[in-house]
Amino acid sequence: MEVVMIKIDIFGFWDEKLENNKKSCGGCGSSGGCGGCGKKKTTIEIVGKSEKTEGCGGCTSGSQVAKTVGQQYQEIMEYIKNSDIKDKVKLEFYDLKKVSVLDHDHIRILTEMDYEPPFVVIDGIVRYYGGISGHLIYKDAKELISA
Repeated sequence: MEVVMIKIDIFGFWDEKLENNKKSCGGCGSSGGCGGCGKKKTTIEIVGKSEKTEGCGGCTSGSQVAKTVGQQYQEIMEYIKNSDIKDKVKLEFYDLKKVSVLDHDHIRILTEMDYEPPFVVIDGIVRYYGGISGHLIYKDAKELISA
């Protein structure tokens, strides 16, 4: 049986912090809703805390601490490395400060249309923009492997 290899490319600015007030969801990064999973933003009130945590509800993100794109990439690398699909996925990061978007048509088009990085491309198809969600990336890769 042939081994299926899924390529996951993430394009973004390594040191960019995904601020919760700039992008209300640290997992998918869209404001007012989730650009990755399509869910509406929800507000979660945590007992014993004075502030509320916001997330889209689809990726269940809502971290209080802003993480850099590089930190999120390292987390997804670790997540995949410890998963059942580790031998079937190739994960690569492209820092938009170091690569030319002219070499990647789909990324060039997204930036021209004012979509915000990071961009997640799975098997040549742009799946998500504005953030990195380990759960959603894993789910998509798993579905492609199973197909």
